[in-house]
Amino acid sequence: MRPSLAHRLGGGLFALILTTGLAIAQQPAAAPAPTAGQMQVARDLVNANGEARAFNGVIANLVDGAALGFLQSNPDLAPQLRDVALALRPEFEKRQAEIIDMVAASYAQRFSEAELKEALAFYKSATGQKMVNERPIIVQQAVQNIQAWSSKLNADAMERIRTEMKKRGYDL
Repeated sequence: MRPSLAHRLGGGLFALILTTGLAIAQQPAAAPAPTAGQMQVARDLVNANGEARAFNGVIANLVDGAALGFLQSNPDLAPQLRDVALALRPEFEKRQAEIIDMVAASYAQRFSEAELKEALAFYKSATGQKMVNERPIIVQQAVQNIQAWSSKLNADAMERIRTEMKKRGYDL
């Protein structure tokens, strides 16, 4: 089964984040470590702009995935592994702040505390909150539009290829 465009876009975004992260990690560390003030404002920004919510469920998925890793060699333990994963989730959910800190550090390394405060002020404004709240609907609509566009583009390309191949003596 072919993955949907939404899955491919999500996978592409994930790959972009990974490769960008690797590229950034390979750059020499020229910037000084963020201050405590920068980090706090950056954490507030990550919460205000909705990025923190994007990681909800990640830890549960990781814990469940770790338990499933034992399933292949122990298929008879499926119910027990599920129960253990559910029991361990709260322990690992306490580490959610680590994710927020990683994202916040990325902002704090690139923006001054004053710039972070300006961005935070925007996201706390009515327009900023509207942007955060409307983002899921906008992304969904964009993905649907891109799917329809790509379908049309594919049909157009197939027709053009068919026409060009016919000119060359091939009837597709």
